[in-house]
Amino acid sequence: MTTKITSDNIDATVGTGADVDKNAFNISLLGFKMAVNEGLTVFNLVDGVVDEFNDESGTDEAEGSNDTYCGTGDYYQNGVAIDISAGFSISSITEPDTSTAGANPGQGTSTAGEFTVPSGFTSMDVKMWGAGGGGGDHGGNGTSCEAVGGGGGGYVEGTIATSPGTVFDVYVGEGGESAKCAAIFGGAGGGGNGGSTTGTGAGGGFSAIMSNGASYSEGQGNPAPGLTPSIYLIAGGGGGGGGHFASGTHPAFGGYDTRYDGDYAFGGAGGGLTGYVGGNSAAQTSATSKPSGNLQGGGGSQSAGGQGAVCSGQTSPGGFLYGGTVDGTDQNRGGGGGGFYGDGGGGHGGTPQSCYRGGGGGSSYYGNPSVSSGSTASSWSGFQTGHGSANDPQYANPASTEAGDAVRTAPTQNAKGNDGYVLLSASATVATSTTIVSTGFTASSEASTARIVVFEEDVGTPTLNTDIIASVSRDGGTTFTNATLSDSGYVTGTSGQRILTGQTDISGQPTGQTMRWKLALANDVVKIHGVSLQWS
Repeated sequence: MTTKITSDNIDATVGTGADVDKNAFNISLLGFKMAVNEGLTVFNLVDGVVDEFNDESGTDEAEGSNDTYCGTGDYYQNGVAIDISAGFSISSITEPDTSTAGANPGQGTSTAGEFTVPSGFTSMDVKMWGAGGGGGDHGGNGTSCEAVGGGGGGYVEGTIATSPGTVFDVYVGEGGESAKCAAIFGGAGGGGNGGSTTGTGAGGGFSAIMSNGASYSEGQGNPAPGLTPSIYLIAGGGGGGGGHFASGTHPAFGGYDTRYDGDYAFGGAGGGLTGYVGGNSAAQTSATSKPSGNLQGGGGSQSAGGQGAVCSGQTSPGGFLYGGTVDGTDQNRGGGGGGFYGDGGGGHGGTPQSCYRGGGGGSSYYGNPSVSSGSTASSWSGFQTGHGSANDPQYANPASTEAGDAVRTAPTQNAKGNDGYVLLSASATVATSTTIVSTGFTASSEASTARIVVFEEDVGTPTLNTDIIASVSRDGGTTFTNATLSDSGYVTGTSGQRILTGQTDISGQPTGQTMRWKLALANDVVKIHGVSLQWS
């Protein structure tokens, strides 16, 4: 027997319009549960219908828009998957919708690129490479400046928690130059200068992501109060190669290097929480000596710059956001690489056997509280390896045969270190304006009141009756009237699908007996698992 719930058959002591509505909603819930348990798609009630989505048969795809149905989860969702991949070199970008390019004309005069977080994204994955140091002179007198490898740039990665519309400043380290073949300057972004017009390599610049408007130049010389919280990630630059005299051969250089102490002239690797000391495979801030004297610049750490080499001719230590330099006399010393704390410049011992040394490597940084899953890698000497993670296919400027970034086989005519690179990427489901409209259901008589139940699951944080708007039509979809939705709790437990209920007076609509419901979704992503509509 089929019984229609009306005010006439509700107990008179409690029978009110509210009781009718309450029982109508309960019938919708029971109908939904029956549809779920018995695998029904559209379950017809007396003066009502339940559509627990198992397919798209209960909706009118011609009337809807952007209504993406998920067959594996049996729901509609108002979101599309978007992937972002924005790369930055020293003067160009790969993704113009979110990014603007910076410019790196020289040390200390660079301008930052900018990245704007798109709508719907709350985190960005970052991979960053610092620049390699320039090569030094294997002969020590400016005759073959490319033989001594600069240190490879460091690598850092991490995930930055953010919000849509946030703007980041992006600095990309420039590879250090070789003194004989080009002007002497460190990579823009804080690499230290090489100290001579002959025989020495400049330090490579660091790469960094900072808050919009936070200039690293504020920190050069002394840490700027309040600047560190504005720094998210830094990849340290490699130290410049020094000059030294050839006294034999070395297979790593194709017969162009010394056997006695030339191995100690190359620049220290950038990256790691502490950069490498020049000419050595040790991550340390103090300058070191091989074979005698404090000749190789130390690497930067998380709290101090690398020590400058102390010998005949002064070299400066590195510091907060800059690499150490050497004086301008012909001392054939490599400049320090830039970093969170830069590294010290290399030294000069005054005799061929004491030689001319490389600068140390700058440190990387990922200690900002907004950064998670941070890690960093160093690259050892310029002739043994290159950038940390240089083989990553997402690095758009891979290691070449130039000093500072690759296995060295023989001198070339350009020993500039490889430039750095910054890559920001993320995937997100972004809300789209979506309309879902049901097919028409024939009413036995003309209805004046409609009650709707929506089985909804939050993905974002939607606002009812703004981001989720329900409406009902009795004239086949020509005229719709909004129903005010209320949150009536969860289907089961304390999470998952919510029960949204609402009702509306449709007596003012044109005459008709073809019922339709419509959902308009916007601004925040939701999943719609089913809809029940009743009328009377």
